[in-house]
Amino acid sequence: MSFRFIVPALAAILMTTTGCATVTRGSTEEVTFTSKPSGAVVTTGLGSGCTTPCAIRISRKEAFWVTFKRGRDVRKLHVTVKSSSDGTAATAGNFIAGGLIGVAVDADSGATLDHVPNPVHVDFSVPQADIQQSADAYYHAIRKAEEEKFAKERAAEKAAKEKQMQ
Repeated sequence: MSFRFIVPALAAILMTTTGCATVTRGSTEEVTFTSKPSGAVVTTGLGSGCTTPCAIRISRKEAFWVTFKRGRDVRKLHVTVKSSSDGTAATAGNFIAGGLIGVAVDADSGATLDHVPNPVHVDFSVPQADIQQSADAYYHAIRKAEEEKFAKERAAEKAAKEKQMQ
């Protein structure tokens, strides 16, 4: 293969991997809002709102306050942004491929970030003083269940592959 073909091929690879997390994850994220009981009116500090259960697409870079209102009962909590392992892995792909521009694009777009907690859940039987801890615990319980399910699926796939090899 001549040098004349290698350079354009490498350039094409670098251009397609630039901003990898931005391409695969996007600069916005769907944040889900639930409440017990359902039917609470949700208002974010960003100006958007809905009635539970619902979801709103929000910029990955935006941390915000959310208010759940059910009649006169009101609960407020804070949704933060944290670096995501999925986003970090996609950005690492940029770095390995030499796409420093892609790393900058991902950082600027917020594609490496996730909202926490997501889903955002409010239980109106929990007092306001404990609501942030309750929402965070709900989020972590869901994440743990998802991770355990994923680990079981991977173990089953591995066992199936090993069985085929025998």
